[in-house]
Amino acid sequence: MTYRFLKNASVCISFLFISTLSAFALDRIMGHGGPVKDLVVSPNDQLLASVSFDYSVVLWDTQSFQESHRLLGHDASVVTAAFSPNGRFLATGGDDFYTLIWDMNGIWGSEDPSPAAKFLHKGKIANITFSADSKLMASASWDGYIRVWSLEDMSLIAELAGHQGPVNAVQFLNDNTQLLSAGRDGHIRLWDLKEKRNTRSLVRNGWGVNVMHVDEKLRFIAYGTADGAMKIQSLDENDVSVTMASGKDPVLSIQYHPIFQKLAFGTAGGRVVIADMASSSVQNDFHITDGPVWGLTLFDNAEKLAVAGLDDFFTTLPVGISADDIEVEIPANRRFHPQLTTMDNGARQFARKCSVCHSLEPNYKRRAGPTLYGIFGRKAGTAEGYTYSEALKNSDLIWDEITISDLFDHGPDVVTPGSKMPIQVIKNDSDLNDLVLFLKIATAPQN
Repeated sequence: MTYRFLKNASVCISFLFISTLSAFALDRIMGHGGPVKDLVVSPNDQLLASVSFDYSVVLWDTQSFQESHRLLGHDASVVTAAFSPNGRFLATGGDDFYTLIWDMNGIWGSEDPSPAAKFLHKGKIANITFSADSKLMASASWDGYIRVWSLEDMSLIAELAGHQGPVNAVQFLNDNTQLLSAGRDGHIRLWDLKEKRNTRSLVRNGWGVNVMHVDEKLRFIAYGTADGAMKIQSLDENDVSVTMASGKDPVLSIQYHPIFQKLAFGTAGGRVVIADMASSSVQNDFHITDGPVWGLTLFDNAEKLAVAGLDDFFTTLPVGISADDIEVEIPANRRFHPQLTTMDNGARQFARKCSVCHSLEPNYKRRAGPTLYGIFGRKAGTAEGYTYSEALKNSDLIWDEITISDLFDHGPDVVTPGSKMPIQVIKNDSDLNDLVLFLKIATAPQN
């Protein structure tokens, strides 16, 4: 089948809109301690992997949505993931500049799985893709490079440079001799892997291209832009394209199911648009959350959708749900969006600076950082249940009013060098004093 395109004058919508009503249920899947950044389903549709700001990867059974495994290995937020087509490998990329390769054969039966390999960039990892034969993996990074790795001996075989700025997306073509990449420079570039060079730009968009997917059978490139456009372009004719949908919010996520030919986009404004590429029709268009849709994936024969964003959970729902049946609400416990009028200044500083990574309760709640419960008088790197960096494990620092003040006055890169804590500095003396006083009261052990 060949995908039929119509030329567009300016903003040309050649898609029909079809609304399908069905019984529905919105399910929140809880398990992370921070915003969920990406979702991906295994080739056999039996596992879903979610990655999070809490530095973790969680594997879920797609029938029961019971947690199967929790994978720890990144030292910063995990932002992207991909399964190899043969199901053997799961790759995860993070703000720690690493792509980790997890061998699924080694995960089963292991209580504490370790990655089979770690691949390094000089910037955050934005996207990961595998070749059709599962022998190669490519990573796109904000360092401006694409790196191609062999999974047979876990070695680097190519480093590609050509984008002006961050590279946001990457995908192999089926013969493994070519690769496409999309970047903040607005280009989608075609690469010859044998010659390791950029042969031409298939797309020259005025705004950055955030996400991209290619279907070689239907001969199209789908991509989403920083100015909110969701576009479809012919893989063969660069001047043949349509705008499937548009809006004011940047497009942040994309997912395509090649068997059922369903395409989904997610935006920074919580909007999801789903298209049936076989019939060239928009199947659904709705808002699912207050905030960004960082990750989405189709599963269960493309009849269900999982959506992730600013919250500690992700949501599953039927693809055919009516927009009228979705009530968008801000969860009352979204701790990093405090109700400013009901908080004193110390609590407000904690909510803004600390709450996304730290709990005040004895259980650290799978946050990116350890619990602060009982922190005063505690030796750094000793809270139970949390995996610390070697730097904090070997530190002699004792947390008290002075050392906590120093941490926010000078920054963790000075006070706790080598730790996983992101840089947070408070220069206003009143705000800093109020935060320390709040922490001393809120973290005191309760008898």
